[in-house]
Amino acid sequence: MVASTLTPEQRDKILRAATSAPSKHNTQPWWFRWDGADLEVHVDPGRVLPHADPTGREAHIACGAAVFAARLGYAAAGIAAEPVLLPDGAEPGFVARIHAVDGAPDARFETLYWTLPSRRTNRAPFRDTPVPGMLLEQLRDAARDEGTWLRIVDREPAYEHLLTLIREATGLEEEHLRDERARWVAAADEIHRRDGVPAASLGPSAAAPTGAVRDLAAGREIPSRGTAVFERRPTLAVLETPADTALDWLTAGQALMRVLVTGARYGMAASFANQPLEDPDLRIETASEAKHYGTAQMVLRMGMGVDVPATPRRDVADVVRPPRTADAGHPAP
Repeated sequence: MVASTLTPEQRDKILRAATSAPSKHNTQPWWFRWDGADLEVHVDPGRVLPHADPTGREAHIACGAAVFAARLGYAAAGIAAEPVLLPDGAEPGFVARIHAVDGAPDARFETLYWTLPSRRTNRAPFRDTPVPGMLLEQLRDAARDEGTWLRIVDREPAYEHLLTLIREATGLEEEHLRDERARWVAAADEIHRRDGVPAASLGPSAAAPTGAVRDLAAGREIPSRGTAVFERRPTLAVLETPADTALDWLTAGQALMRVLVTGARYGMAASFANQPLEDPDLRIETASEAKHYGTAQMVLRMGMGVDVPATPRRDVADVVRPPRTADAGHPAP
């Protein structure tokens, strides 16, 4: 029978796994609450970017990624767990409950758990070798296992069309988006921060134009950043869902995390080229015409990676809120 409480060590393992998830500009837009052995996952509205993510779509994707990572933490703690997405319609920011259940955890999840520390967003050049075809099949399977579709864009004219959309969206970016991003990317006081993207994680500037690498510090001078020649033809993929609801966003987040850690097991890394998804018209063009999958949620640049610094994470104590109380309309755990 599942225990009603977890040890401090188990809780710490699960929370550290959850907070390892990627998020836009490393905003870490989540907070958590324990309810016995169950973990609640909530969107933190104060960390949702009002200009770059006005609907909260990418914040939900980040929280979905945290849900999947937490599932890996449960498995590593020897506990089977199932996610219940959007468990309370009266509380839309309450996006998931990870419910501890009877039975043995998925053995594959514990293996993926040990890959979490090596999962990095890599904005540096990849090795100029293609991602192996067998690995791409595993990535597709990982996405399908979480109810999404990972469309590998590798043939012409689709490949060049996607690069064109990324370049077009980059050129259309408005100044207020760059100003908003500057508060999170290579901020002046970054040495004291536990969020955002520090200069060391930006990667070098591209020595020649490339449409596949997003320069988060475009238009700014970052000392000692340097330049580099990037790979000639990175692997590009679009993560898609059947629809575009909050449930789809959370599902996409879980699939994204499963794809990323699956790839990291074999030395693959990714960065994100989501510029066209921030423009409604270009987002429609980015999607496939498949009957069941056609809503683009993430654009990934993937390759065989190199070691890059980890971005910082907030302390676990800073992302956990106290248990609910009976007088708030919920039973105390």
